[in-house]
Amino acid sequence: MSIFRILGEKIIIDGTMADVPGFRPDMSADTYYEVVRLIDGRFLFLQDHLDRLKHSLSGSGTEYPGDVNIRKYLMLLLHHNDLYNGNIRICIQGKPGGKTHTSCYFISYFYPEATMYTEGVKLLTFPHVRPNPGIKKWDDKFRVSVGNFIRDQGIYEAVLMNREKQVTEGSRSNIFFIDRQDRLVTAPGHAVLPGITRKYVLQICHEEGIKVAERLVHVDELNGMTACFLSGTSPRILPVRQLDSVLFSVGHPLLSLLMQRFEYVIQTNLEAPG
Repeated sequence: MSIFRILGEKIIIDGTMADVPGFRPDMSADTYYEVVRLIDGRFLFLQDHLDRLKHSLSGSGTEYPGDVNIRKYLMLLLHHNDLYNGNIRICIQGKPGGKTHTSCYFISYFYPEATMYTEGVKLLTFPHVRPNPGIKKWDDKFRVSVGNFIRDQGIYEAVLMNREKQVTEGSRSNIFFIDRQDRLVTAPGHAVLPGITRKYVLQICHEEGIKVAERLVHVDELNGMTACFLSGTSPRILPVRQLDSVLFSVGHPLLSLLMQRFEYVIQTNLEAPG
């Protein structure tokens, strides 16, 4: 049982319009997807999302429908829905006979409140290992389980922890730490989903000369970190005030710099439809 809700009046399935009421997406094990953010009628990092979707499908046996077709479907979606802000899910499923089905629709979302950026959010670790972290493939059982955990604990996000008690990533985000030497510490790319916001955070670090250590952090090391933040489609760069029992500095100067620089990155990566 999936935990998201479809918004708007129309969805697009293989280029054909359909009504939202009564539609039940088949989020099976063979569903590859992306979630694209729409800001004032413009797509954020759209080509990055399409490139990652193509990568997720490579070697799966499911054919990628092509950027042109997906862009056309997204145009149809915008044309038939009076929505200008929100999250759009692009789903690709392989069906028997080698046929590929592509669907696009608006989904429910939660963007952090303004106070969360100034006061930070609370997280808890959640034991889980993704079978193939580099691929964005829907896992309904995991999504329901971690969604219930987040809701029951009253936290913003669950941070995945492997069998060695190392922090890897958020359930729907990437996680970064700042150590006492002002280095950014984050899991290596091969161990997590290659987040698009993560990509631009690392790019900012390169441009600003900020040192980065890509390694897994053991939970026993958390006390040695001075700051922590999440990155993702909905949260952007979101300060963390607490992970389990460990408290962090929300107003760290390096974190503030990254947040400021990322806002500029957003403005230069918004794409108007058409």
